[in-house]
Amino acid sequence: MRTAMKHYLSGLLLLSVLLGSSCSARNQRTQLAFTGALPAHDRLSQVLEQWCGDLERRSAGKLKTDFYPGGLLTPAPQLLDSVTTGIADVGFGPMGVTPGRFPLTEILELPLGIRSAFMMTRLSNDFYRTFRPKEFDSVKVLFFMSASPGLLHTKKPVRSLEDLSGMKIRCLGGNASRVLKSLGAVPIVISTGDTYDALRKGIVDGVVAAWDSLETLKWGEVLPYTTVSYHAAVGAPGFVVMNRNTWENLPSKLKEIIDAMSEEYAEKLSRIWDEKDRTTIQKWKDKNHISIYLSEEEEKRWGKAVSPLYEMFVREKSARGLVAAEALAYCREWVSNNTLQ
Repeated sequence: MRTAMKHYLSGLLLLSVLLGSSCSARNQRTQLAFTGALPAHDRLSQVLEQWCGDLERRSAGKLKTDFYPGGLLTPAPQLLDSVTTGIADVGFGPMGVTPGRFPLTEILELPLGIRSAFMMTRLSNDFYRTFRPKEFDSVKVLFFMSASPGLLHTKKPVRSLEDLSGMKIRCLGGNASRVLKSLGAVPIVISTGDTYDALRKGIVDGVVAAWDSLETLKWGEVLPYTTVSYHAAVGAPGFVVMNRNTWENLPSKLKEIIDAMSEEYAEKLSRIWDEKDRTTIQKWKDKNHISIYLSEEEEKRWGKAVSPLYEMFVREKSARGLVAAEALAYCREWVSNNTLQ
C-alpha cells in the first residue's frame, strides 16, 4: 500500500513538472530592445514607441519591446552595426549619417523630384523589394521610412545659384555634399546636436533638411528663409531593421505579425511626417518665415547643375559591380508613373 502511494505521489510530481514546463513555454516572453535616432519628443518617435506596444498586444504578450529614442542606446552612425551585432534587436535610423555604407540604395538620396515623405517611403520600399541590395544582408529589413526631401533653409534669401554661391550649408555628407557642391555651395558636415549653435554663431549659413526640422530641431528660430526646389532636393531615406538572429529565432506566426505591421506602419509614419511638414510650414509662415519658389527658368538651372551626379552615380557604382544603371532607370520610371503628393 505504501509502495503504491509512493508511485502515485511520484506520478503527480512528474505531471506537475510537465504541466509547469508546458505553461512556462506557452507564457515565454521575448524581450527586445529598439533603438531610435529621433528625439523622444518627436511624433515619429512616439509612434515607433506605439509600434512596440502594438507588437506586444498583437503577439499576446510574447514580444515585449523597450524603446530607446534619441540615440540613447546607440548613436545614429552606429545604429546599423548595433542591430547587426545584437546590441539592439530593432533600430530606426537615417541612411545619410553613414555615407558610402549603402552604395546602391543611396540612389534614393539624389534629387528625384519627389515632394513628400509618403511617396519617398513608397519608392524606398518598392526599390528594396525589387533590388534586395546586399548592403542590408546583415539584418532583417522590416521597412523603409523616409523623410520628405531635404530643402534649403537659410539665413539670407536664396533665389538663384548666384545667391547660393559660396554659402556654408550644413548637411550629413555623402550625396548631400555632392548636391550642394554642384549648386555652388560649401557643404559643412556637423552633427545634428551641434547645428543650432553653429547656425547661431555664424559657422554655417543654412542647412539642407526636411521642413519639419524648423520645428523639431528649432532651426526655424535662426533660419528665416526656405528655398523650395524639388529638382535639387536631397532624398532622406531611413530604415527600420531587426537583428537577423532575433528574426530567425521567432516563430512563423510572430514573423507574420511583424511583416503585417511593417507595411501598416510604413504608411502611417510617412503620412505623419507629411503632416508634421504641413504643420511646420503653417506655424512658421505665421511667424513671417518666407518660402521662396524659384522661377521656371531658375528651376531648370538648378536641375541642370545637379544632372552630372546621375552619370557619376552610374559610373562609380557600375565599376563596383552594382546594377546602378538599372537602379537609376527604375527610380526615374517609378517617379514618372506615380502621382507625386
